[in-house]
Amino acid sequence: MRLSRPEQFAESVRVQKSAWGQDVSSTIPAHLLIAAQHHGGLVLGAYDGRRMVGVLFGITALDNGRQYHYSHITGVARSHQSKGVGFRLKLAQRELIIKRRQSLVKWTYDPLQAGNAYFNIRKLGATCNTYHRDLYGPLDDSLNRGRLTDRFEAEWHVNSKRVRERIRGSEPTSLAELFAEGVEPVNRTKNTSYGQRLPVSARLRLKGPRLLVEIPRNITRVRDVSLSAANSWTLHARRIFENYFDRGFSVTDVIVDNDEDRIFYLLNRSTIRESAEFSGKVESSHQHLPGIVKTDQPTLTVTQRD
Repeated sequence: MRLSRPEQFAESVRVQKSAWGQDVSSTIPAHLLIAAQHHGGLVLGAYDGRRMVGVLFGITALDNGRQYHYSHITGVARSHQSKGVGFRLKLAQRELIIKRRQSLVKWTYDPLQAGNAYFNIRKLGATCNTYHRDLYGPLDDSLNRGRLTDRFEAEWHVNSKRVRERIRGSEPTSLAELFAEGVEPVNRTKNTSYGQRLPVSARLRLKGPRLLVEIPRNITRVRDVSLSAANSWTLHARRIFENYFDRGFSVTDVIVDNDEDRIFYLLNRSTIRESAEFSGKVESSHQHLPGIVKTDQPTLTVTQRD
C-alpha cells in the first residue's frame, strides 16, 4: 500500500534498519520519504497484519527528456525475508507505474549478490547492459561493508511481453541445454576449502551470440572469509561486464545449476527492443497489497539498494 501517515514513514525507517543492519545515519529519513511521496515519488509498504515488514521507494526521473521511474530501495525486514514480500512490492510498483503511463523502471544492484540477480533478471524479467564502478563509495551496512560498490543498472520494461512472462513464472533454460547449444562460459572458477568458488581467468574475445558468466553463490560468505577475495571477484566481474557490454551484449537471464551449486548470468548480443514486444492491453498482475500474499513460486531474499 502507498504510505500516507507520518507514523508509517517513521516505521519504514525501522524496516530499513532491519533489512540492511544499518545505523540511523544510513537510512532514508522519514521526512525525505514524505516529501517524495507528495511530489512524484512512490513509497510503498508491505504489512503482516498491522506490522510493516517491507518498504519500496522510488522517484520520477528523466533521461534525455524521457520520463521513467527510478526505484531506489526495496527492503524486507529480516523476519520476513524469503517469503515473497519483495516480489509483491515490485508487482505493486509495476501496477502503479503502468497506471501513470510510464513504461520503464530502472534500479541498480550488486551484480555479485546471487539472490538479487535471480530476483531481478530471472523472476522480474529486468535486463542490464550498463555497469557502474564503485557507484556509492564505501557503505557500512551488513551487505556491503568493506566491499567495492560496483553496480548493474537494471532496466525493467514493465509493459513488455518478456516481463509479463517472467512474473507469471516462465520456465528457465537449464545449464545443460545451453552447453548443448554451444553457449560458452566466459570465465573459469575454482572451488575452495571453505566451499566458495573463486575466479581464475576470463576470455574477453569470445564471438558467440550468447555467453555465460559465473558469479559466486554467496558473495557475503566469501567476504566474511576473505575481504580481498570478495573484492577480487568484483574486479574480475568488472573486467568481464564492461568488456562485453561495450561489445553490445546484455544480461538477459540467470541460470542456476543446483547440482553443482553454481550460478551464471546469460549474456545475449541481440538488441532487446522491449517497447516493440508490447502490444495490446496490459493484464493486471496485482490488485492490492493489504498484507503478505502467499505465492507458490519460489522466493528469494530481496534486500537491495536499487
